[in-house]
Amino acid sequence: MPDDDTDKDENKVSEMRQVAKEDFQNKLHNLNMNLLTALAKPILPAGYWSKNQAARRVATSRQINLTFDDGPNPATTLELLVVLSDENVKGTFFFIGDNIRRYPELVQAVHKAGHTIANHSLDHMFLPALSTRGIEKQIDVTNNLIMEITASSAALFRPPFGLMDKRAAAILKERRMSAVYWGAMADDYRAIGEETVVKRIMHALPGNELVVLHEGHSTAQQTINATREIIKRSKELGHTFEPIQEP
Repeated sequence: MPDDDTDKDENKVSEMRQVAKEDFQNKLHNLNMNLLTALAKPILPAGYWSKNQAARRVATSRQINLTFDDGPNPATTLELLVVLSDENVKGTFFFIGDNIRRYPELVQAVHKAGHTIANHSLDHMFLPALSTRGIEKQIDVTNNLIMEITASSAALFRPPFGLMDKRAAAILKERRMSAVYWGAMADDYRAIGEETVVKRIMHALPGNELVVLHEGHSTAQQTINATREIIKRSKELGHTFEPIQEP
């Protein structure tokens, strides 16, 4: 019996250490994101960020922009539409042109459900490394694909990796489009577990109401489950949801 008690105590201590380690990693992640945002905003061309940065420490209700990158994806898109419909939430989907070509029916489903469809480049290239013509292709080809399927033009663009230069900004301005950057992020394009995704996003609210989640085959269930839980917890805190308002 003493050996059993010792084992239980050791297991409990091990679990506590693991929880403390994960909590530290999540806090460090959010600290790094806040630092990155503070450094990036004065440098990057003008664009849309979370609206309530000054209210970071104020625990009041906020309007949250729920966004999804890298789709459409057959492993996630339709399931996300079910979650959003169940919760009566509208989101913004930043689609990649190559994926639009592969899954036009998913683009149509998102459009019919009343969500905003936006441009996330043709194939997720690092824009500052491209020629001006290359940047134009990334934006224009994807815009044309969206128009062909939905008969609507995309007004929003999120640059791959969240980075672009003045050339890209000028191209967007010519097309009457707006850049959208980031707010609350969880590195959920990696398989870190839905609980970690939820904790990181919720810790960033309020103050980072532009929530960025990712579609993908390897993290499909993580994204779907985390989305449902983030919406649930946000509503419990009195937050509401709205798509990003087009210019």
